[in-house]
Amino acid sequence: MNKKEIGFLAEELVKSYLLKSKYEILERNYRTKFGEIDIIAYDRIDDAIVFVEVRYRSDSSYGSPQETVNYYKQLKIINSALVYIKNKNLKEVNYRFDIISVTEDNKIEHIKNAFVPSNKLIYF
Repeated sequence: MNKKEIGFLAEELVKSYLLKSKYEILERNYRTKFGEIDIIAYDRIDDAIVFVEVRYRSDSSYGSPQETVNYYKQLKIINSALVYIKNKNLKEVNYRFDIISVTEDNKIEHIKNAFVPSNKLIYF
């Protein structure tokens, strides 16, 4: 399998996990000029829009999946999220940025509020 196929399967696993956890999937692979958001979901329990970055790793020799979401990737996700919020005319919405990692043995780790935007990050 190539990277694209593996990424698709990881996103499918995460989608199933989110649906079982009572999330509503709003968008998948949402693209903007800034980048892509893997999954946008609505968390009914927390009443929040969740921008999810899915990470897959077969091993941890290059760090954990979460560690690969660096400053520049966060910037792309945050700016893409702002485009989504603006385009959907969402005012006073609760939102957060989560990272959900999938390992080779299909273990899922969900990190809520994995990063928080700051004024330094947003260039929209």
